[in-house]
Amino acid sequence: MQFPLRIDATTLPALIFGAALVVVAIIMGFFVWRARRELDPIVDGDDGAKLHANRQFRRRLQVSFMLAIVGVMIATGDQLDKFFGRRPVMFFVWVGAIIILAFWMVLMALGDWLSTITYSEIAKAKLRFERRVLEEQIRRYHASTNGQAIGDADES
Repeated sequence: MQFPLRIDATTLPALIFGAALVVVAIIMGFFVWRARRELDPIVDGDDGAKLHANRQFRRRLQVSFMLAIVGVMIATGDQLDKFFGRRPVMFFVWVGAIIILAFWMVLMALGDWLSTITYSEIAKAKLRFERRVLEEQIRRYHASTNGQAIGDADES
């Protein structure tokens, strides 16, 4: 019985590289999954934070999945050299699909980066506003007499 996977000096680099991409994708997926589970109790009460975390999780898991697909496609494409020799257009379609997936992964990573920056800036602005409100309350408390706020003294 002939083994369907051809391993020789010409196909070994693609098999190793494809397998390495699949392993990296699995490791990435594991870390993304674990980080999201650890983030669950933190974002539980905040709908905006939960929505951001869910979208970020989907984007990062999608990149991991696509990286695994690219690894499989590279290893498989090298095994199909006889098929591609008879159909060169299919080879260009295959390589084009790999390039499109790689480009899409780059776009997903850039989108994740921009989304994280935007979300972080909005969260920092909210914290700065809340801090100003609290500092104003502290200032009014310290300016009051006997611990009563300035506005509260008029009501007595």
